[in-house]
Amino acid sequence: MTALLTEASKRVGAHWFTAVLLPGLVLVACGATAFTLGHAHALDLTRLTGEVGKLLKAQQGQLVMTGALSIAAAGVLGTAAAGIGKAVQRWWLRERFLTGGLLTRSRWSRRTRALKAAERAEIVPIAAYLPQRPTWIGDRVRLVETRVRAEYHVSAALVWPRVWLLLTEDARRPISDARARYADAVTLTGWGTFYLLAGVLWWPALVIGGAVWLTAWRRARDTLTEHADLVEAAIDVHLHALGEALGVTEGKAIDDRLRKSGP
Repeated sequence: MTALLTEASKRVGAHWFTAVLLPGLVLVACGATAFTLGHAHALDLTRLTGEVGKLLKAQQGQLVMTGALSIAAAGVLGTAAAGIGKAVQRWWLRERFLTGGLLTRSRWSRRTRALKAAERAEIVPIAAYLPQRPTWIGDRVRLVETRVRAEYHVSAALVWPRVWLLLTEDARRPISDARARYADAVTLTGWGTFYLLAGVLWWPALVIGGAVWLTAWRRARDTLTEHADLVEAAIDVHLHALGEALGVTEGKAIDDRLRKSGP
């Protein structure tokens, strides 16, 4: 098994090895444990070590086959975890409430709590900045567009690809790093989902899955906030340079130029 892992690490990229293959092998081991112990013997280490001992005493060919199948399963699970993560991300970023406006009007909604906080602080909230989407993450993404539009009269979605082209490698690096960490957090929700599924057979996996999901959610919020702040900061700093590159200076003129609105 060790030789197989060493050879695999030479053939694949380091990131894929650490972010996909190794977590996948841990999940395969968790699944095998779930099938072996079940709920009735969930914490029976003697039973588990006995089964591992039987496996290690098997013929070399059987060990190689088991290792190869485990590595293949780990790769498939890693790919599937990324797919589940993308589905979770789409759910987080959705624009519509399943309950229509019922949830936004409830006393527990983020919008209602924001309005009450503004009332206590004796300030008039800006309607566009109040929560409008089902999730906090969705609203944080929306706020980049809203704030840039309010300040410069341009669309952040339009100017960002052009601003990115003007950035130096040093300026791009923290933005790319934050985006990569967010992507890893999203994929982590996929791993957490698989552990929750394993919990159907082995209850400790439910605890593991819950902890993984909570960690993924917290990391996603933190890294998305960092990424959104950096994107907005880059637009603040480089929008004037973009205007000069386009031959226009006013925000509305930049927006019209990028929308190809014509004269």
